[in-house]
Amino acid sequence: GTARAWVQGRFRLAIDRCFSLAGAGTVVTGTAHSGRVGAGDTVIVSPPGRGEQIRARVRSLHVQDRPAQQGQAGERCALALVGDFEKRDIERGMWVVDPALAIPLRRFQGELRVPAGQGALRHLQTVHVHLGAEDIMGRVAVLDCAEVGAGETALVEILLERDTLALRGDRFVLRDAGAQRSVAGGRVLDIFPPTRHKRSAERLALLAAMRDDDPLPALSLQVAQASAGVDLARFAAAWNLAAAEAEALWSRAGLTLIRDGESRLGFAGASWTALEQRLL
Repeated sequence: GTARAWVQGRFRLAIDRCFSLAGAGTVVTGTAHSGRVGAGDTVIVSPPGRGEQIRARVRSLHVQDRPAQQGQAGERCALALVGDFEKRDIERGMWVVDPALAIPLRRFQGELRVPAGQGALRHLQTVHVHLGAEDIMGRVAVLDCAEVGAGETALVEILLERDTLALRGDRFVLRDAGAQRSVAGGRVLDIFPPTRHKRSAERLALLAAMRDDDPLPALSLQVAQASAGVDLARFAAAWNLAAAEAEALWSRAGLTLIRDGESRLGFAGASWTALEQRLL
C-alpha cells in the first residue's frame, strides 16, 4: 500500500548531478522518490540556490539509461529541462518537484533511532543532516526525553542551516559534526511544526499518530485538536497525496469541508458544532 501511494503521489526527484548536453540543454539526474513525470510537464527546481525558485519544462527524459516518455518513483531519471535559468543555478542536493510540493523549509519534526554501540545523542547536538542528495549542517532538538541513548528511539526537531525540501516519510541520516561517523537515522513526520508548545502532551500524541503510514489517524487527531480547522492543502502536500487520494481521505475522516478564499479547511464534527454554538 505504501509503495503504491508513493507512485500515486506527486512527482519528486533528488538531484545528484547537473550538466549541459549538446542538443538537450541542461540535464539533471537523480532518483525519483515519488509520483510520475513525463515530457512536457512543468516542474519546479527548489530550494532556490540563487534568487527565486526555478520553473522549468521537461523537454525529454531518459529512464534507466534509455529514452522514455515517462518516469516514476524508484527509477533513475535524467531530465532535460528548459526555462529561464542557467546550469550554474542548479546544484546537487536540490529537488525537481511538482509545483504543489515546492515548500522550502529549515526545520522539521520526526523520529530517529540511535544505533546500538553509538554514544548518546544530546539535545541541540550539531550534526550533518543527509536527506535526499543533500548534506546540511544542523542541530537536533530532542522533544520527548533528555537525550537519546544507544538503541533508543525518540521524537526530535531538526533545525537546519539552510533551506531544503522534505515530506512526511522521507528518510534521513545524521552524522557527527566532523562527518566521521553516523550517529542516528530516522524519518520525517511533520514539515509544518509549531513554534510553541512543542513538548506538550497533545503535540507528542500527534507526532506519535504521524508514525502510522495511514494518514487517517494523524488527520483525525489533528482536526480534533484544531478548533479553527486544518488547512487541507498543507496536509495533502505534507503527506504527498494526489487529488483523488486526498478527497478519499477527507471522506474517510468524516470532515466538514469549508472554503476560505483559496484555502480549504477541514473540521471535526464536534469542533464545527462548537463553533456554531459560539456564533449563535
